[in-house]
Amino acid sequence: MAATERPGDTRHPSEVTQPSEEELARRAQAGCLASFELLVRRLQVPLVHFLRRRTSLAEADDLAQETFLRAFENLQRYDHSYRFRPWLFTIAHRLSINASRRTRPDDERADLDHLADQRPSPAELADAEEQREQLWQTAMDLLGAVEVTALWLYYAERMTTEEIGRVVGRSRSAVKTMLHRARRRLADALPSNIHEKVS
Repeated sequence: MAATERPGDTRHPSEVTQPSEEELARRAQAGCLASFELLVRRLQVPLVHFLRRRTSLAEADDLAQETFLRAFENLQRYDHSYRFRPWLFTIAHRLSINASRRTRPDDERADLDHLADQRPSPAELADAEEQREQLWQTAMDLLGAVEVTALWLYYAERMTTEEIGRVVGRSRSAVKTMLHRARRRLADALPSNIHEKVS
């Protein structure tokens, strides 16, 4: 047996060597800038994907950077008893709401027209990735911003209903009801070949 192995340790090597997001946040609170930089590298792509469902790609990048800046400035407010990711996404959610309030109606119309032009054709729906894009596009067209946010956090980020509630400022039961209604509305609106993805 190698000297570094421990009897009975069934963890994957990556689980042993890589600190959790919460541990990195605790280290960052103690003044470790490298830990916060690692958090940024680990969470930047998921954060941009989340913000992309609420705004343009360019603005999503800007809002992601602003989110990390706000998180760093308010790091001492992070409570260790909660997961770090929902705390960060709460900041991003609030910033995206503020950004949408600054958007002029003409800009909103242009964004919607741009999104509509990106809808995949029926022939392209055979591809699984394009089916997922069609599903999210339909959600953005059909549902309110909070419902789309809740669905994204639930399916893409695998957050619990309690964590989603903290991000969007709703109770756990309200989130559960919102998710149920949103899934039903999507199921009624989607083509039958991707209907099962929200069933």
